[in-house]
Amino acid sequence: MAISPPSDILSEVARAADPARYQAAAHSLMRGTAPVSGPSFEETVRSVSSRPIGGGADVYQIRNSLRNDAESAAAAKSKRTAQEFEAFILQSFVESMLPKNAENTYGKGNAGSIWKSMMAEQIGAQVARAGGIGIAEHILGVKK
Repeated sequence: MAISPPSDILSEVARAADPARYQAAAHSLMRGTAPVSGPSFEETVRSVSSRPIGGGADVYQIRNSLRNDAESAAAAKSKRTAQEFEAFILQSFVESMLPKNAENTYGKGNAGSIWKSMMAEQIGAQVARAGGIGIAEHILGVKK
């Protein structure tokens, strides 16, 4: 038994619909007119096109809002970049302060040096995220 999904679905929907509304909709589709109830497509387009853009907002207000959003995004990106740079500087400071011969703590060989480097990286990132030592603020020109 073969099925034809599009036509089967349509026939099931048609059977479930109110027969009077189904006949009116089929008749309207055959004539190419507006649906039984509600406005036509052209009326809907006309009513929507007569409304102001942005809920009555001025074009200049919209432009300024978009410009302010872009500037605040750029400022956030600059701050994040400066903070990442400070974290990198702090990582090298912390890594140089960690003990050199501590194989019992970090492990031996390459794995130990990688673990030590990763730990220094995380410490530097956390210190920078918590306010750092002022490198990022100096780069951005922010005064406390």
